[in-house]
Amino acid sequence: MVAGDVWLVVICWKRRTVLGGVAGVVGIALVAFAVASGLRGSAAEAALMIAVIFLILGTALYRLGQALERLLDDEPEDGA
Repeated sequence: MVAGDVWLVVICWKRRTVLGGVAGVVGIALVAFAVASGLRGSAAEAALMIAVIFLILGTALYRLGQALERLLDDEPEDGA
């Protein structure tokens, strides 16, 4: 899971996108919290589940941003 978050942060850093990168950083922090708390108890389990949600959300935001950028970069068709 941390590998996915790190991948997301690196890709977002290279592409200069913000929202996906922020979600990746939050996911890394949540996994670090779960590991620091000993991976026991409901708080650690909840933190890991929220980290997965942030990874999915960050990936979706990154993909959405890339799709919108492609749409904006397309040149308009000639009307003449």
